[in-house]
Amino acid sequence: MLRLVILFAGLLAVQGQTTNVQRCTGSAAQNAPLPINAYVEGCVEPPCQLPQGSLATVHFTFKAPRTTTRMTTRAQMFSLFAIGIALPLHEQAETCDYLTGSSCPIAAGDVVHYTLKSVVSEVLPVGLTSNLEIMIEDDANVPITCARLRMIVAPPSA
Repeated sequence: MLRLVILFAGLLAVQGQTTNVQRCTGSAAQNAPLPINAYVEGCVEPPCQLPQGSLATVHFTFKAPRTTTRMTTRAQMFSLFAIGIALPLHEQAETCDYLTGSSCPIAAGDVVHYTLKSVVSEVLPVGLTSNLEIMIEDDANVPITCARLRMIVAPPSA
């Protein structure tokens, strides 16, 4: 019951806040379903302005298509020539550690809320425009959900 209350509170926090995302096109995630909701804090309509050195926060709400004991989040950036560059998520790649209102294992049909927080690298040049794909995979490395959004690296916040 407590898990349901926490999940409901988390969903209320982002209710009405949705970022317009697209279906992923990277080969591993082409057929992965979109999340029920995706929200990049501070961005409703892409391209999302992500300042160098800032903490980008992305909320995903998705329905688990099958039971899984473990989930991994992967991020890829696509810019010139549509070549995907994997972005290191470090401990944030352990999806189960960043769920709100639930924990792994996840049963088929569960609605899950995940929050990804990652620093926008200062190595990325200001003005870089790219597509960012965020994919969550199950314990068999099969995509559960994936979202693609357009982003621009902005100057550091003052």
